[in-house]
Amino acid sequence: MKFHNYIFVLSPGLLSHSSLVLSKDPPLPPWYPLKPWEITKLHAFNPRDAPYGTNATSLEVIIANPSLIPAGPAPHASGGGYVAFASSTANCVVHWEKDDRTPYGYTKATCDSKPDGATQPEWNITIQEIQDNPAHYISLSFSLAYRLHAYGSDFYKSMTGSLYAEVGENLEGGCNDEGFCEYNLKNGSAPLLIQPTLFECKYACG
Repeated sequence: MKFHNYIFVLSPGLLSHSSLVLSKDPPLPPWYPLKPWEITKLHAFNPRDAPYGTNATSLEVIIANPSLIPAGPAPHASGGGYVAFASSTANCVVHWEKDDRTPYGYTKATCDSKPDGATQPEWNITIQEIQDNPAHYISLSFSLAYRLHAYGSDFYKSMTGSLYAEVGENLEGGCNDEGFCEYNLKNGSAPLLIQPTLFECKYACG
């Protein structure tokens, strides 16, 4: 697959994507708090027999940052405004079996996400806790790092966010008599929103 190396440039009320067009997303400063991330799929299950071991748990999450995020100022000679990181979507798939070697909070995986133009996204997911009995809930944390090289500068931002999902609130599912457990997003609850916070920043941090 070929990716075009284009750059988003935000001018006051304008967005450049090879040519200038009207845009209000994102606005000029202030940019914080950041706009929410969106989870459109969450599927967790623990088959009795899997390639990862008996009673291993599998988790799949689709998460997106649907908004443009300012990366830093564009040179005045280029028209001014701000360079922006593109929106991004990631598919996170994790397989594990809880034991002394893989305690919760250390089960971390890199999600599959594709570059969008010059923006290089990196999503990570960490399993904090999945509880089947007596309560049924899932606790996850995510991180997103953006990198972009433009106008001779390396722009960078990293963000973190967390999710707590519980059966009856935004999850549905549970366990049967044979100990097989499965969970999905509750019908009508998608997308689940996660409020990200800025963790590290280089340029346009205010």
